[in-house]
Amino acid sequence: MAWAQRWYLRDVLIAWIAARAVVGAALALTRFVADTVAGDNGATLDTTDLLGWDAGWYLNIADNGYDAAGAESRRFFPLLPLLVRLFTALPGLGGHGGQVLLVLVNLIAVVFALALVGIARVEGFDDDTVRRVIWISALAPPAFVLVMGYAEALAGLLAVTAFLGARTRRWELAVVAGLLGGLCRPLGLLLAVPVAIEAARGLPLPLARRLGAPPPNRLGAPQPDRLGPAEPEDLGAPSAPRAAAREALARLCAVAAPVAGAGIYLLWSAAIHGDGLAPLTMQRDAARHGSTANPLLTVIDAAKGALHGELGTALHVPWLLLALVALVVMARALPVSYSVWSALVLAAVLTGSNLDSSERYLYGAFPFLLVAALVTARREVWMLVITVSTAAMTVYATLAFTLSYVP
Repeated sequence: MAWAQRWYLRDVLIAWIAARAVVGAALALTRFVADTVAGDNGATLDTTDLLGWDAGWYLNIADNGYDAAGAESRRFFPLLPLLVRLFTALPGLGGHGGQVLLVLVNLIAVVFALALVGIARVEGFDDDTVRRVIWISALAPPAFVLVMGYAEALAGLLAVTAFLGARTRRWELAVVAGLLGGLCRPLGLLLAVPVAIEAARGLPLPLARRLGAPPPNRLGAPQPDRLGPAEPEDLGAPSAPRAAAREALARLCAVAAPVAGAGIYLLWSAAIHGDGLAPLTMQRDAARHGSTANPLLTVIDAAKGALHGELGTALHVPWLLLALVALVVMARALPVSYSVWSALVLAAVLTGSNLDSSERYLYGAFPFLLVAALVTARREVWMLVITVSTAAMTVYATLAFTLSYVP
């Protein structure tokens, strides 16, 4: 019970259930509308379900492999399909890949929320703010993909865990999370940058000193930096050089892990298909993220889409502007590693000519969720934000299920 209270398990589970109720209502509404349209005038409304969009790709890869799923499937990184294949190999689960995928990602969503609790505690958030982190992460508009067979919950969990490991100096945790994060999604590569910032923290270097000291480890006993100034009684200790060398190696491995994770998949692509960069370059297709473009012109063109009935495109603009404002707040309220990583994710979104899935990518930069919890401390503001967010999540999920919005 003490563990459950310390990790806000009750709040996590209630928010988790609420999110699934919202998405379930959106899916039921979609089916009702489709049935009504078909019954009234015989028309057909194209719809999808929890295994639609990217979830269908992950399931196809898990069931049949990349070759059978087609060349385009290689733009989806392998960690989630590998996990699904691992579980479907268990007795009684063969042939149930879809159910396994949905159960797996929904359970991971619980662990992701617990990891957010952990990082909020490390950063010293009070009880009310931690609870707001839990609820906004569950009911943010793009969070409906955590109910679908998407990799967002897994990628989010690994990103938070990598930060947890780096911020608490548990480099082995950062290594494992970073390596798996690089295998999970292309943006996992970017984790190397914030981990490098945290690895530099505490080093006896001029620029590193400006980063300040790491936070107290509120999840366990403090772990001091072994590469910082030595205590007088340690100067002559024979084990001090070895400890410093191990610490330096651990930091280096943590920085390299996300690159190594992505590199493993790219090397496999090169060895099997002769094109190691294909999983990345495929995203530059106009129907996906698009080629590199001027961010300002991209946003302006998207805003103009509202005048031409392109609602799905115009919906991205307010969230991108809100992310820019949140980034400014983040730079003042959170350590620099959070701001740098979130800025890199935002830049990756804005530099593509196609803004589809922007909200989902920004949701993956979890510091935006921390900022949302920090700036909604006033009760009336929080109630308004969580109400509007829940309504927006319902709308976005319904639009995605009716194929009107790309999640």
